[in-house]
Amino acid sequence: MLSWYVCADNTDALLAAIQHEWATLTPTPTDAKLQPDTAWVYANVPTIALADDTPVVHNANLLGENVQIRATPSNFTWSWGDGETTVTDDPGSPYPNPTLTHTYAHHKGEVMVTLGTSWNGQYRIGNGQWVDFGTAITSESPPITIEVRTPHSQLVACDLNGDCR
Repeated sequence: MLSWYVCADNTDALLAAIQHEWATLTPTPTDAKLQPDTAWVYANVPTIALADDTPVVHNANLLGENVQIRATPSNFTWSWGDGETTVTDDPGSPYPNPTLTHTYAHHKGEVMVTLGTSWNGQYRIGNGQWVDFGTAITSESPPITIEVRTPHSQLVACDLNGDCR
């Protein structure tokens, strides 16, 4: 007995059900992180960005068949909150070897960083071969609000009242 076999008269309906499951699937949003892991960053100093690129497997019973759908992150769209956007297939890596950074130039105040993830998918029936969907789905991670601070220099010969020699 073949566990991956599907009756020919049911194939079209099963494939339609699998396609519908994929189109309506909402993967758990990618875990987005910024380093330093504080509520603020300095302007003119790179902020490190990281996303989780672990595939997600969804199990479903469709028309009596066990189906697995695997969603794999394919690209990441970072909106930095200052009008800049980065689209990349690199999920980033942490300090001390970062591969994805953004530098806020002369910005001051709060920004909201958002991450959109595009997922490529595959499915298999039973223990059969993985088959590509050929279409992508997207998800949005929760936004991260940070304060961008612009450091200012101060003469060391000044006192706390601003009196300078």
